[in-house]
Amino acid sequence: MKPALTERRAFLQKLLGLGLASCVPGGLRAGETAALPNPVGYATISWPRSQFPQALQTISELGFKGVQFLGWISSEYAGAKVPSLRQRLQDLKLKPVTLSCWGVNLDPDRPEDEAAKVRAYADFFRDLGGLYLQVIDGGKATKTYSPGTIKALGERMTALGKLAQDYGLLLGYHPHFDSIGETREGLGQVLEAADPRYVKLIVDVGHLTLGGVDLAEVVRTYHERLILTHFKDVRKDVAALAQQDRNLVRRKKYHFCEIGQGTVDFAAFLRALRDADFRGWHIVELDGNEPRPGGPAESARINQEAMKRLGLSVETATSRRLDNLVAQS
Repeated sequence: MKPALTERRAFLQKLLGLGLASCVPGGLRAGETAALPNPVGYATISWPRSQFPQALQTISELGFKGVQFLGWISSEYAGAKVPSLRQRLQDLKLKPVTLSCWGVNLDPDRPEDEAAKVRAYADFFRDLGGLYLQVIDGGKATKTYSPGTIKALGERMTALGKLAQDYGLLLGYHPHFDSIGETREGLGQVLEAADPRYVKLIVDVGHLTLGGVDLAEVVRTYHERLILTHFKDVRKDVAALAQQDRNLVRRKKYHFCEIGQGTVDFAAFLRALRDADFRGWHIVELDGNEPRPGGPAESARINQEAMKRLGLSVETATSRRLDNLVAQS
């Protein structure tokens, strides 16, 4: 690089207060390009409900392209309020990616009809322009369920998946710590009991790592059902405790942390996604973490930088401006 260009690059970096990524992200193999094609979003779960407007603003300003919502917005912004929220998302250039159907209780021991709840979620999210509905199973990892019970659970989920598709949406099953899907065996039981045409998969790297699951193997096995991923990290102290006995972890208040500060093997996970040619959404979803002095916005900034180091496109207006200035030098 010519000295003059080097000096100009340094000047622009100092002027805008940013650094240029000059290395290939960890986990990429020789011959792989650094940039991954996936759109990246952020979940509002990190912020309290009262800070919802600030959450959307921060997510947009940090360069994320989409957002995942908690289920409460389907009642808070229902009916006449949908257009205003849809317009706000358009103004912020945020795609409504996923809605967590947190009011749906898929307890294997209580086969209740959840169709009305899912229909309400689907009606709202379709009108908002969303893509996916997320559900978790309501079972317990510490309990053993009969094959018949699991089969019935899968049939219920399949019915809800059909309903979601009637609204132009996809239903994604999110294996969760302290549920049947906590372990690889439980995850497999639920997915095998549900029709793959109607029940897709959401891979949360934090929850599955905490459950001792091989992330890369799950991607290889279920890549055709994979529609979405959740990025977070697992605290080192919690991971060590889980290796001894996961039941001890259930008593811990904080399980997760910002990306790159814990024990998740992101390199192997990203290699598996690249090999599977997965081009769907990645959502940063940080919950169950110890709050930072700067609140959720501070964690979001840390996660943004971490995602960029992993080779994912999270670009703020300022960083784009810097790249354009350097390119013109």
